[in-house]
Amino acid sequence: MNFLFPKKLSTPHIQLGISVDEGLKVLREFGEVKEEQGKERSYTVDTPEFSFAIYEENGLVKSVWYNDPLGRFWNIGKRRKVKLYLERYGSLEDWEERMDNGWMKYFFNPRSNSAMVYGLHMDVIRFNQWNSA
Repeated sequence: MNFLFPKKLSTPHIQLGISVDEGLKVLREFGEVKEEQGKERSYTVDTPEFSFAIYEENGLVKSVWYNDPLGRFWNIGKRRKVKLYLERYGSLEDWEERMDNGWMKYFFNPRSNSAMVYGLHMDVIRFNQWNSA
């Protein structure tokens, strides 16, 4: 039932702002790490259950991406999954949904200087950390 109506996440929690070496250590626990160098340097692991990646900036984990099928087949399941991911990266009351353009929903957490983008059609999630001036 957790697959349709999620109550907990099975993906690993990778904290934003940790060293890339720490992030890679977590990725390696789940499989072979694929490095990609494009606009951003990223490291991805694909498992039979989910895929996830970290994005590097200046030797730190700047972003974490999840392709997690949990709850994917029901709108209620997707909403529950989004809530669980937001709770993972901060208190729910600190998150603000600021935009929904029909393709993506954008959530911001000013307290933690982080944001989450939820891709509505591909059902993927990316957390980003920004530097406050």
